[in-house]
Amino acid sequence: MRSIPTIAAVMLLATHVLAQSDFGDAGETSELDCDGGVATISDASNIMRVTGRCTQLVIEGAGNRVEVDLAAKGAIRITGASNQVVWTTPDGSKARVSVTGPGNRVYQRRR
Repeated sequence: MRSIPTIAAVMLLATHVLAQSDFGDAGETSELDCDGGVATISDASNIMRVTGRCTQLVIEGAGNRVEVDLAAKGAIRITGASNQVVWTTPDGSKARVSVTGPGNRVYQRRR
């Protein structure tokens, strides 16, 4: 039989692994902490700073300007138009980038 502390530790680990942060407003300037999980930004014309070493950034919208702190070998997926993303990783590794739509720009910020 498992002890209560073991079950609590497993539940805490599962919560951290499934971390996800969503932002769905338009025309806002804001900061979002993905806590090592997935950050999703939907809608348009936002200026965002995303922290927390995200495993993935997902943008579904248009005209967003996003600066993101990715985990090593993190991923960026953009569906939409005219979004701009500037990203960094702690070790300088390249992000995996998938872009669908016109006028999107993705850059790595040099340290």
